[in-house]
Amino acid sequence: MKQLFYFSFLSLGIFLAACTSSDNSNSKNHEALIKSISAMEDSIMSLQRDPAQANKIPSLTNIELINRLLAFYHAYPKEDYAATCLMKVHIKYSDLNAHEKALAYGDTLLTSFPKFKNRDFIIESMASTYDLLITPRDTAQVRKYYNLLLKEPTLSKEKKADVLARLKHIEMTLFEYIDFQTTPLAK
Repeated sequence: MKQLFYFSFLSLGIFLAACTSSDNSNSKNHEALIKSISAMEDSIMSLQRDPAQANKIPSLTNIELINRLLAFYHAYPKEDYAATCLMKVHIKYSDLNAHEKALAYGDTLLTSFPKFKNRDFIIESMASTYDLLITPRDTAQVRKYYNLLLKEPTLSKEKKADVLARLKHIEMTLFEYIDFQTTPLAK
């Protein structure tokens, strides 16, 4: 019986040590991922400060940042910072003109984090991307995201009026709509 007790105690001790080690390792991985993201963002920012260098930033640098952001999201999908990572992935893919991927990660963000603090920004970005950059233009998607934007409690009255006016003339491309707005008859 004593041997069973010692074995159980030893097993519990090993299990607790493993859990502590796993938590420690997990915490170190968490910190390492955040530091690697910050380091890459700082590196890109420093290159962008010099206009001559800004145009020379290779796409691979941005892809590496995307990979780091996604690594954090996949490792910690429920954390608030994971939502920020998804937003940054959406923006980076937009910067790289990979609009389909930007839209996919924007949708992931909206679905996974329905109370994300910059939700209105992402929805507007999605609406604008469908309105301007996706060919052929999908007015159903444009309408979907502008209608989602209208439901956001943070939307100002002015922005709401702009969105409603845009929806009223959804059949026009964004450039046609801008031209329409600037003509004297539109007012």
